[in-house]
Amino acid sequence: MDNSSSGQRLRTCRACGKKFEYPVKGSAATRHHCEDCAILPTDARKVMERLSNRITQLELAVKRLMPKP
Repeated sequence: MDNSSSGQRLRTCRACGKKFEYPVKGSAATRHHCEDCAILPTDARKVMERLSNRITQLELAVKRLMPKP
């Protein structure tokens, strides 16, 4: 499916990291959150975003520390 013709774009949820299409008619998804995370309370979403960012930072730090082949 060609997303550019329909106006939909593949996005990554800031809270859980799941890939989703936006906008989709009838979906609760927002520009920054998938349908599952969009219905969560704002405070819970903010905590999930912070944890997701921290996990990403830690994964990058571990990669940098790994010996190069």
